[in-house]
Parts: sequence; C-alpha cells; structure tokens
Amino acid sequence: MKKLLTILILVSSVLYGQLELPRLSPKAEVYQRIGYTDISIEYSRPGVKGRKIWGGLVPYDKVWRTGANESTRIKFTTDVIIDGQTVPAGIYSIFTIPSQNEWTVILNKKLGWGLDYDPELDLIRFKAKPEKTDFTERLLFLFPEFSDSVCTVEMRWENLKISFDVAIKLNEEVYKRIKEALAKAGSDDWQVYLVAARYAAENGVFLDEAGAWIEKALSITKNFYTYLIKAKLLYRQGKFAEALDTLELCREAGRNNDDYPGYVYEVDLLEKRIREKLN
Repeated sequence: MKKLLTILILVSSVLYGQLELPRLSPKAEVYQRIGYTDISIEYSRPGVKGRKIWGGLVPYDKVWRTGANESTRIKFTTDVIIDGQTVPAGIYSIFTIPSQNEWTVILNKKLGWGLDYDPELDLIRFKAKPEKTDFTERLLFLFPEFSDSVCTVEMRWENLKISFDVAIKLNEEVYKRIKEALAKAGSDDWQVYLVAARYAAENGVFLDEAGAWIEKALSITKNFYTYLIKAKLLYRQGKFAEALDTLELCREAGRNNDDYPGYVYEVDLLEKRIREKLN
C-alpha cells in the first residue's frame, strides 16, 4: 500500500509537471493579523459531494490530515499561545483526530503530503469540541472572531465545526518595541514619548514608566494633546485632582490652536469621568 501511494505521488508529480489540471480539492489560504502577529492557514478544500463525512469518509478516532492533498499548514510570525501552551513562530501541519464528542487537534512539525504523519514530531495536542453548524459543501477555515490579542481559528465542513483560540502576549511585545524606539529617539523626538504614553493610557499598562515618558514629551513641547494624554494617565492612576489640573493646562494650551476644537468633546468627557470618580 505504501509503495502504491509512492507511485501515485510520483505519477501525479510528473503529470502536473507536463499538464496542470484543476485539482479536485482546490487550494486556499486565509490570513489574519492580531497585534504584530500574522496568522495564515494554507489548505485544500475537499467537497462533501453527497458523501457521509464524519464517521464515513473521515473515520472517527483516527488521525486525519484535516483537508486534502498537502498537509494543512498554519503559520505564525511570532510566538503564540494555544491552550495555555507556547507555540514558537513557524509553520506547522494541522492534524486532527475526530470523534463524536471531542476532537484532538495536533500541531506537527512535519510538512508533507497526505497523511504523512509522524507522532514523534508533534509539537502540541489539545482538545476541541465539535458543534453543529449550517451546511458547508467545501471544507472551510476562517477567523470568525478576533481582538487585539486573541484570534479564533474555526474549521467547518458538512454540518460540523470546531474552533480554538490563538493568543499573543501583546503588551510584552508592545513594551519591547516602545523601549527600542525610545532608545533610538533623538533629543527633540517628543512624538515617540507621546505615542508610547498614549498606548499606556489607553490600555492601562506601564503606567509608572508612562508618567516619565509624558513628562519627557512635555519637556520638549507643551501642546494641548500632550497635556490631554498626561490627564488620561493620571486618571488611570487614580490621581483625579491632578488630572483635573492637567485638563485646565490642556484647555489653556489649546486656546489658540486650530486643531483643539476637534478634541473638545474628548476633553469634556474625560473631565466628566474624573468628577464622577471624585463624587
């Protein structure tokens, strides 16, 4: 059987070299970025074609290549976390072991053709729950939900779907890049310090260091927006009285600035939130 499979692969390779015919299971690729991380899945899309898929064409409790033709491959451009396990940046084959009530999902280091699977090269295994869904004729991978730091990978075929989450350590990566940018910043590059402080204020992270960043920006320029970001940082730190004082400096700095009217609503809203905390 193995010899026959090798012959078929060789014949197929020769035929495709001389005459490329449409694949019965066309290739596809899906892509999503979260944070600085690019996630892509390259796979082939077999069709149902009236066949029984689960427990039929795809047997239960046996390793499945999760697609057709070449192994289905998932690529991460940075380290990610799946099921609490760290997955280094790289390309991996996705194999699965379907069962009626629970699937095993496998990321494997071998990139081959068909069921060219070596369990010794498994990187991780984790469980996924199969769910009923609308009929899908051709196997489909998609990213139905994502946030700044978590992305859901979903596979659908026939009337079933499975999914799993891919997470990144976004704030760690942001912090590293902020420190790299600040190390390269010139003596008058106040924008770098401002952007770093703004991220901290908007996400409630690095607050102690962000205070130093915004003061550095203010030592170079005292524009209204820099004061606004400082007020946001102070609000995040619970320093509400100082935040109100800083908003007054923001308004004063914006008095003769043509851009300030576009920020009046944001300034007033922040003041409202601060006063609610004080009350």
